[in-house]
Amino acid sequence: MWLICYLAPLLPCYSATLTRPVLFLEIVYNVIGPILIVVGLGVLVDRRFRPDPRALSSAAFYVFVPALVVDGLAHTDVQSEEVGLILLAEIVLTLILALLGWGVARLLGYDRQLESAFMLAVAFINAGNYGLAVNEFAFGEAGLQRAVIFFIGTGITGNTLGVFLASRGTASIRQSLLNTLIVPLPYATLVGLAINLGYTTLPVPLDRALTLLGQAAVPVMLFNLGLQLSRTSFKGKVKPLLLATLIRLVISPLLAWPMILLLGLSGLSRQVTLIQAAMPTAVSTTILAAEFGGDTEFSSAVVLISTLASAVTLTILLAVIM
Repeated sequence: MWLICYLAPLLPCYSATLTRPVLFLEIVYNVIGPILIVVGLGVLVDRRFRPDPRALSSAAFYVFVPALVVDGLAHTDVQSEEVGLILLAEIVLTLILALLGWGVARLLGYDRQLESAFMLAVAFINAGNYGLAVNEFAFGEAGLQRAVIFFIGTGITGNTLGVFLASRGTASIRQSLLNTLIVPLPYATLVGLAINLGYTTLPVPLDRALTLLGQAAVPVMLFNLGLQLSRTSFKGKVKPLLLATLIRLVISPLLAWPMILLLGLSGLSRQVTLIQAAMPTAVSTTILAAEFGGDTEFSSAVVLISTLASAVTLTILLAVIM
C-alpha cells in the first residue's frame, strides 16, 4: 500500500501512457535516438582511428563545460528561486546517494578503492553530456535551461565531493581536499552567477566566444562518451556493477521524487529534475578516476552498463511524465 501512495501522483500519467504505446517509439526516435547516434559515432571513430580520449576529456573538463556553465547562468531566464531549488535538489540527492553507496559498500565489504569507485558511480549523474541532450530534445530550450542548472549542481558536487572520493582511494585526505581546489567548474559557476546578478559584465567578443564554446560542449561530451565506452571492459566485479546500475537508474529517481515534491518544484522544473535524477553514471567519474588514481576499469564499466540500460529506463520514465 505504501508504494501505491508513494507513486500515486504518477499513476494518472502512467495510465495515459498505456493507451499510447506509440509514445515509446516517438521518444526513442526523437530523444534517445540522436544521442545514441553521436555516441555510436564516437565508438566507430575510436575503433578505426584510436584517438586519445583523455585529450578530449581534458578539453571538455577545462574549456567547453566551464564555458557552457558561464554562458548558461549568465543568460538564463529561469527565476532565481527556481534556480536555488533545482540546485538544492541535486546537492541533497547526491549526498543521500553517496551515503547510500558508502553504506552498501561497507556492508558488502568492498576494499577502499572499490568503495570510492562505487560511491562515485551511484552518486554522480550524467546530467551533462547525456542529460542536457535528453532534456533539450524532450522539452526544448526551456528544458535545456533547467537541465543546465541541475548540471551545474552536479558540477559543484562532482568537482568537490567527487574529486575527494576519487582521490581518497589512493591519496591522503589532505591531498584529496587540495585536489578539489584545482578544478574549474565552481569558479565558472561564480562567474556566471555574478554576470546574471549584474555584478559584472563581459566584453562582447569574450561573451560570444563563451557562447560558441558552450554550444560545442554537448556534442563534444557525447562524442567523448562514445570514445570512452569503446574501451570499456566488463571483466570482473559483475555484482557491484549491476548493483551500482540499479541504484543509479531506479533507486535514484525514486529517492528524488518525494524530495522534489517536498521542495515544491512544479511543471517543467519538476519534470527536468526527475529526468536528470534518472540519468546513468557520469562519464566524469571515469575522468576523475583517471586523474586521481581511482578504479578506472570499474568506473568505465558502470558508465557503459548504466548508459546502455538507460535507453530503456529513460524511455519509460519520459513516457510516464510527458
